[in-house]
Amino acid sequence: MSVRPIPGIEAKHRHELDPFFYPQSIAVIGAGQNPLKPNGIPLNLLSMFGYRGDVYPVNPKYERVGGLKCYPSIGAVDTVVDLAVIGVPAKYALQILEECAAAGVKSAIVFTSGFAEVGDEGRAAQEQMREIAAGTGMRILGPNCLGILNYYNGNMASFFYNQERKNLVHPEMLSFITQSGGLGGIIYQMVTQLSIGFNYFVSTGNEADISFAEILEYLVQRDEVSIVAGYMEGLQGDGTRFVRACREALEKGKLVTMLKVGRTADGAAAAASHTGALVGEDAVYDGLFKQFGVPRADDVEQLNALITLYATGRIPRGKRMAIITISGGGGVVVADKCPEYGIEVVPLNEETREGLRQVVPSYGAVRNPVDLTSQIFVDTELFQNSIRMVMRDPDVDIGGFFYNMEMPDMEAAQKIIDIYNEVEKPLVIFTWPTGQDYAVEAKRTLIDAGVPVIENIPGGLWAISSLADWHNRAGKPFLYPAYRLGPEKEKALSMIRPEDRKRGRLNEFKAKKILEAYGIPVTNERVAATVDEAVRAAEAIGYPVALKILSPQIAHKTEAGGVALDLPGEEAVRAAFAKVMAGARAYNPDAAIEGVLVQEMLQPGLEAIVGIKNDPVFGPAIVFGLGGIFVEVLKDAATRVAPLTEADARSMIEEIKGRALLGGVRGKPARDIDALVQILLKVSRLADELGDEIEELDINPLIIHEEGKGAAAADALLILK
Repeated sequence: MSVRPIPGIEAKHRHELDPFFYPQSIAVIGAGQNPLKPNGIPLNLLSMFGYRGDVYPVNPKYERVGGLKCYPSIGAVDTVVDLAVIGVPAKYALQILEECAAAGVKSAIVFTSGFAEVGDEGRAAQEQMREIAAGTGMRILGPNCLGILNYYNGNMASFFYNQERKNLVHPEMLSFITQSGGLGGIIYQMVTQLSIGFNYFVSTGNEADISFAEILEYLVQRDEVSIVAGYMEGLQGDGTRFVRACREALEKGKLVTMLKVGRTADGAAAAASHTGALVGEDAVYDGLFKQFGVPRADDVEQLNALITLYATGRIPRGKRMAIITISGGGGVVVADKCPEYGIEVVPLNEETREGLRQVVPSYGAVRNPVDLTSQIFVDTELFQNSIRMVMRDPDVDIGGFFYNMEMPDMEAAQKIIDIYNEVEKPLVIFTWPTGQDYAVEAKRTLIDAGVPVIENIPGGLWAISSLADWHNRAGKPFLYPAYRLGPEKEKALSMIRPEDRKRGRLNEFKAKKILEAYGIPVTNERVAATVDEAVRAAEAIGYPVALKILSPQIAHKTEAGGVALDLPGEEAVRAAFAKVMAGARAYNPDAAIEGVLVQEMLQPGLEAIVGIKNDPVFGPAIVFGLGGIFVEVLKDAATRVAPLTEADARSMIEEIKGRALLGGVRGKPARDIDALVQILLKVSRLADELGDEIEELDINPLIIHEEGKGAAAADALLILK
């Protein structure tokens, strides 16, 4: 990983963050004499990696550090410094930052820990740091971070000690952002062991000023960056910027992949609606990663496998896989896992099988998986010939060769390299970790030749599937619906009165009027304050009807005994009116009862839930799931952030586990998926335009009728911000 500058790379870009990545001068404040201690490492690395700018050690204890003149303070440096690297104790950090700002320093990296991660006092100090950045215009990375590594210009503004790696197969390949310095360093070491080099490595730390999203946006916009990976615990803000960067990357054909932890975090603790209960913090992250083509790794093994496959430049065009193995059991292990990741162990065509029969022992297998048996240790041409035939099969997108490296045969490693270089389709070598010297040597030989070796089979299969999905979407624009300017927003806002804002929610009738303003079909219904009004409303609508209590304080009407269904005539309406009124008053004596809602009884259909939850980082998120047990018990729902494209809406429908019910099962008719898609898009528009007003929206149930007969909201709950 020696410095290999790209001609003109610095001149082509002018960005606020350039002083961090391409500084002409660096001041190391708190510089130490020991090149292996944190305060001495930056100077050591800058020299080791050949940084060509000016370097100014700053420490009043010394006259010279690392062979360079040492200055007593940043103010004593007789030129404006682009980047200050600050490694002083926390109690001095704010003072040093103020001195840097006064000296005109453009940017600063704060290594020091002891801020928001340690408690209230640290949080207050970190807020002062943020105020310094906002008030002076000097941008700050950190605190509590490792800093920045740039392998194009040797800018090692970091105390992460990393040695120069030469002869990497894929140098300057990966851009990496991490919110954890320690784990980021571990991932760095693992990736370089795969003969993959970094171009940029950024540790964001506590993000007092510069955020993870801002770094991502910067890297995505750089021409030389083709893949950005990251370790993320969660965004503190900048959700819109993060989404914009992910969308831009996908449209440009750049891969962004994240190891996002916290799947089990209880992000939406107190939710008043079903939507709020379903759309926790992690559901929003998961949805937007799917929405913007960001493969989400569950562990380091998955992330490294994806990076390894991407680095080869052979991206799977599909998920039809052929497995070649020297062990029948090993082939079964791989094949059994494939369906979990949407990978098809495709039947080989007859021509391929006939060719294999000529070379594979009779006790082997020539279908898929192809079992070459231990005969390969006798016939050294066997696996080359077999792989060649399999990879030529037009029905195969990717090959997986399960190889036991514990056999002491270095000639075999070279033969794998030769056949890998001969074929053009993606070919992965699957194996298991081993401590045998010759196996370690064989693995190293393959990796150093650019052959992807993956020891974690599930991680490798996830990576194959994820890259195929990404490839199918990369480079294509997002086609958002074009909405005409109309009265929808004004109509909706006119339904919200001051008393509604005070109560914090709308009653069902008003909520549906807002839906209706956006063209979302709702039930035919009328408000009735008295029993006589209820009878007249029922006769106007036509029997049978439903009665529901109307109160913004009673969100779950069934629990309150506030719902009566299938009322066939006047007598039933009168009896039901008295019953729902009494039930509501008993359930919540303080509730403001506004009467009842008299509704038409919709034709039977499939029940679903569609909703909005306003996420504190990403804004309005849209949720879809089937009703009943699917959302109540199984939590089977799909989430995306607004606005949606039609492709987003359809992918939400395809994602849920109960998807088959929409297609019709056990004699039930297929449902109107096109109508459902349009409702999702209209709810997305509503969320996009009324996001500042709405905290949660719950359409539950949405009744989806037979194909061609539409869908309608039977109930709705709307909670205001």
